[in-house]
Amino acid sequence: MKYRKLGNSDITVSEIGIGTWELSGDVWGPTKDETSKAAILAGVEEGANFIDCAAGYGGGHVEELLGGMFERGDLKRDTTIISTKVKPQNGVFAPAAEVPIDDAYAPQWIRSQLEESLRRLRTDYVDMLFIHTWSKAWDAREEWAECLQDLKEKGLARSVGISVPDEGASDANTHIEAGRIDVIQLVFSAFQQEPEYTVLPLAAKHGIGVIARSPYSSGAIVQPWTPDKEFAEGDWRASWPLSVKPGWLEDQAAMSELIQGAFVRHGVAFTTGALGYVLNQSAVSSTIPGSAIPDHVRENMRVSGASTLPEGLTDELKGLWMERRLHGTYNGSI
Repeated sequence: MKYRKLGNSDITVSEIGIGTWELSGDVWGPTKDETSKAAILAGVEEGANFIDCAAGYGGGHVEELLGGMFERGDLKRDTTIISTKVKPQNGVFAPAAEVPIDDAYAPQWIRSQLEESLRRLRTDYVDMLFIHTWSKAWDAREEWAECLQDLKEKGLARSVGISVPDEGASDANTHIEAGRIDVIQLVFSAFQQEPEYTVLPLAAKHGIGVIARSPYSSGAIVQPWTPDKEFAEGDWRASWPLSVKPGWLEDQAAMSELIQGAFVRHGVAFTTGALGYVLNQSAVSSTIPGSAIPDHVRENMRVSGASTLPEGLTDELKGLWMERRLHGTYNGSI
């Protein structure tokens, strides 16, 4: 495993971290805690020191799971980098411009939610604390940032930042420029290359850490997807995207075929191609593929150190993006 600095902070993270949304037990379908724990430990055994979670994952279940692992000694708190996210009070992610920030992230809500996360995690601090969504309509307000800085000064969070919506990679750029955040989390993958142009150069300029989520685009980049693919009962992919874009699955399957064909032509394993594309950007601190299957987690982690891609493959993927044959996140942004 290779490690990278989180921007200008004093935090060092494994370049491949452990994403835990799939362990939530709700929107990805039922999970078993013992299997989830085994998946986390598989990543740690392969050298991952960074685990990303959120208060909203299973209504706090993932935080409880991790807290129990710390309490039992399965995980060592002093060698584990933990990030969590404050869910919006109104429950609205990717809010419309008309939604006021006071409905989502009033300072007292941020403070109370961090207290709850710390209780569930059985720790007295987190290494990264994110606001779990954002709206550019909130840019004129600073109370949320003052609150985050206060929590940081009190030692409750080592770094603070924003997790921007799937289709809003550059939505927090104002706050990168203003120095209000230490880290940003965003969707970045071979499907969604926009951050290379709109965020990563700015983050590098200002020494802001970057956590790249969804490197597999919810599985479409590395799994066999067809227009008639069926998802398990309870899996969000069977309902959420289709309510926004009826042709979503056909579109994802077409992009999946394109990108996997490129990997095959260049003799690159799908996981290596997907994670390698993201890690090729030095401004990325860590990417956080998620899986509830221990063997899959091990496979993810072993890409570190072997993620350099053939130049021709990188050029081909960029060409597909420029032609908009690859074009974004789960509901087909851009």
